[in-house]
Amino acid sequence: MQSTSIGFFAQLKGRLTKRRYTCSTVFVDNYSRYRYVHMQETTSSKDTIAAKNAFELHAMSMGVTISHYHCDNGRFQEYAFLNSCRDNHQRISFCGVNAHNQNSIAERAIRDITEQARKMLLFAIGRWPRALDLSLWPYA
Repeated sequence: MQSTSIGFFAQLKGRLTKRRYTCSTVFVDNYSRYRYVHMQETTSSKDTIAAKNAFELHAMSMGVTISHYHCDNGRFQEYAFLNSCRDNHQRISFCGVNAHNQNSIAERAIRDITEQARKMLLFAIGRWPRALDLSLWPYA
C-alpha cells in the first residue's frame, strides 16, 4: 500500500505518533576532526546522556576511549551530565560564556552539518517537491 506522496509508504500497523527529532548533539574529535551526530527528541539531560553513551559506544567500537570533553555551557553543565562524566572517569571543561571561538572545531562542524542539510533539502525540493514536508525545514 503506497501513499500518494512520492517516496513515502503508508503506515501499515500501529498507532500514529507525533514523536519527532527536535535537536541533535554533535561530538567532534579535536585531533582527527571525526564527527558523530546523535539525533534527539528532546534537549533533556536523559537524551543528552543517551547521546554521550551512544558516542562512547561508537568510539569504543573503533578502539578509541573518550577521556575528556570540552563543552559549551548549558545542558552540559547539569549535574546529570557531570555525574555521567565522573562515573566514567572522564574530565570535562567548558567554554567561557559567549566564547564560541574556544570550541571553534565543534562550532565549525555544526556549521558544516547545517549547510549540508540545507543544500540537500534545497536540492530535494527542486527534484521532488511533493515528497518533502515543512516539518523537515527546522533541520536546515
